[in-house]
Amino acid sequence: MMQAVKIIKIKNLTPKIKVFRLTEIDGKKLKAFSPGSHIAVEIPVGQKIHRNFYTLCSSQQQTEFYDIAVLLTNNSRGGSQYLHRSKIGTKLNISYPKNSFSLASFAQKHILVAGGIGITPYLSMIAYLSKNNIPFELHYAAKSASECAFYDFLKCEYSSQVKFYFSELEEYISPEKVLEKQPLGTHIYLCIPHSLRKDFITRAKSIGYPKSAIHQEIFGAKKVNQKRSFIANLSKSKQKITVAKDRTLLEALEAAKIPIDYSCRIGGCGACEVKVIAGDIEHLDSYYSSVEKTQQNKMLACISRAKNQQIIIDL
Repeated sequence: MMQAVKIIKIKNLTPKIKVFRLTEIDGKKLKAFSPGSHIAVEIPVGQKIHRNFYTLCSSQQQTEFYDIAVLLTNNSRGGSQYLHRSKIGTKLNISYPKNSFSLASFAQKHILVAGGIGITPYLSMIAYLSKNNIPFELHYAAKSASECAFYDFLKCEYSSQVKFYFSELEEYISPEKVLEKQPLGTHIYLCIPHSLRKDFITRAKSIGYPKSAIHQEIFGAKKVNQKRSFIANLSKSKQKITVAKDRTLLEALEAAKIPIDYSCRIGGCGACEVKVIAGDIEHLDSYYSSVEKTQQNKMLACISRAKNQQIIIDL
C-alpha cells in the first residue's frame, strides 16, 4: 500500500548525507510506526520505478511528518542521486512503515552499535528508550566528526550514553570491550558493515549471549554471483519465469506481475521467502541458519538463485 507525500524540508548532515522531511500531501497524519521501522520510497530511474528502503529517523511520537536520512552513493541504482537532486515540494510515493529491526520489549539493557549511515534506525530507538528510562548504550563509528551523521544532536542530547569512534583518529570499536561486563538480559543491535558485524556476533556467542539477544539490520547490498540465468517454474499458476543473469528472482516475478511480499531486498529480513518444491538453491542470504540452508526447501527471492537451470517454487 503506497501513499503520496511531499518533501517539505531538506537538511545537510554531512557532505554526503541529507535528511528529508516528508509530509502527507493533504496534510493528514502519517501512519504510526514503531522504533526501527523503515519505508519504501518509489524512485523513477529512466523508464523504471525502483523501490528504495530508508529507515525512519524521526520520533515515533511525531506522525505529522517522517524524516529519512539518505547517503549519496555512486554505485547504487540511482535512488540516492535522485533524492539528493530533489527540491522542497517534490512529490513521492512511499509505503506504510514496516519493522524488521524492532527493540526487544523484555531486554534489561540495549547495546546499539552503528557504523556510518547505520545510525538511522537508532534515532527513533533511543528517543523511545530515553523517554521510558530504559538503559542503553550507543556505540557509533564513523570516519570523522564532520562525516558523522547527527553528531551534534547526539552529543548534546545523549552525551552520557553515546561513545563515538573516528577512524581518522585511529579510534575503533572493540567487540570485547563493548560486550563484556554487561548485565544479564542485555540485548545487542548491530547496524554495521559485514566484517565488523561478524566479529560482534562471534564474540557475543563466545561469551554466552543467546541468539535471541543478538539483532542485526542489514544494509549495503551483498555482492551476488549472477552469472547464470535460470527458469523458475511456478507450481500453482503453471507459469515459467525466466530469471536473467543480471536480474533477481524477485525482480523477475515483479516484472511478470506475480504478487510477492518483500522488504529489505538484500537477503536480511525474510519477507520475500518462497517455498521450493524441487531444485537446488544457491543461498546468498544472511537470514537463514546453516542448518536451514541445507534443507533446500525455501529461499529468499530477492537474492538467492537456482544452482542449476531450473527450479520449482510454490507460487
